[in-house]
Amino acid sequence: MANCSKAERAQIAKFDNFYQLSIHDVLRRIERYTCGCCYGGNSWTTEKQASFMGQKLGLSPLSSLIDIGAGAGWPGLYLSSISGCSLTLVDLPETGLKLAADRSIQDKISERVTTIVADAAELPFEDQSFDALSHSDLLCCLFSKEKVLVECRRIIREQGKMVFSVIYITPGLDKIDYERAVLNSPDFIRADAEYETMLRECGWHIDERIDLSKEYQETCRLQIEADDLHREELIKLVGERQALDRMFNWKSKLEVIEEGLVKRDLFVCSPNAL
Repeated sequence: MANCSKAERAQIAKFDNFYQLSIHDVLRRIERYTCGCCYGGNSWTTEKQASFMGQKLGLSPLSSLIDIGAGAGWPGLYLSSISGCSLTLVDLPETGLKLAADRSIQDKISERVTTIVADAAELPFEDQSFDALSHSDLLCCLFSKEKVLVECRRIIREQGKMVFSVIYITPGLDKIDYERAVLNSPDFIRADAEYETMLRECGWHIDERIDLSKEYQETCRLQIEADDLHREELIKLVGERQALDRMFNWKSKLEVIEEGLVKRDLFVCSPNAL
């Protein structure tokens, strides 16, 4: 965290608080209603999307997978559970990783799971260490997007795959719509270049790019519905002001998604020859 900006440190603290709260039953029920999973996840990845990611990565018991920005282990733990692959989970908020380690014991896969506190832009691994790499809505929560993509390229094996989802601002918006999109999106959604350009310049070939914006819209709608169903329990957990602010923020996010100002894509990538 030493090289993180003040804004990045604030976001890490926010995620840390999220993971501390995520152990409560009401939030787990909301997560299951919204995404079909129950890991204390902090991305918009549904169980269906996670299974698709696993297929595209070609995971097996012989594979080594690294999940970056892993949080409490979703979807990495799930992918390891269904494929038998070895798994390394990397993130900065240690609270989430401790929850992931506990969940790996519960799921009886702890012998093949490693958790490491590390910055995604400075990964502590040798070159070509992993067969498969995933991250879920990570780049839109980081300032150093290109550094992360370069590090991912460095640690992947030549026949490896990277699959990731990312939320981004629709290109070509006018100033007012652009600022609305920024205001109702992850903190570091702004990008200096489009992701196709960034990936190419960082040594990646795009095998597939899949638009998940409709699914993102539906998941956000379900999030609002779930919060409303559990309104009283949420208020007891976090207080009325925070609970109402949370629900208001979901509705604001949904508006910009519905208007097409913000999109979410899934990328399947292979490393280009260096």
